[in-house]
Amino acid sequence: MDWQKRYNIILGIARELLYLHRDSKLRIIHRDLKASNILFDHEMNPKISDFGMARSFGGNETEANTSGTYGYMPPEYAIDGQFSIKSDVYSFDVLLLEIVSGVKNRLFGHSIHSLNLLGHVSMDMLQRRQTFATNPWGNLGVK
Repeated sequence: MDWQKRYNIILGIARELLYLHRDSKLRIIHRDLKASNILFDHEMNPKISDFGMARSFGGNETEANTSGTYGYMPPEYAIDGQFSIKSDVYSFDVLLLEIVSGVKNRLFGHSIHSLNLLGHVSMDMLQRRQTFATNPWGNLGVK
């Protein structure tokens, strides 16, 4: 899939989430946003589907029975049942990594460790931060 198509899919999913979280009459948290819950119309515009776990919520509501797909759930929701709009944003971030990398989070494999895609990216970012802290200009020859 070319980068423009990937970009359009990412943007379309983001628009759908914005509608659910801000623009619809009811504020809705999907709670099970994942690749298999994204459908496409005849022009390849993404549509969020499967609202079986979705909840409309009021301002103070933050807890529910935990349900959804591990690998797409933020830790505070998977462990404590705490949810918010940020729960869907976390799931969107996992989707974003899958779209950009072309690899599903749970199917990611690496020869050095057994982390999933999200864990691998987190570890890579931490290593880059540590390298930047000790050598901020890298190999650019700037001192």
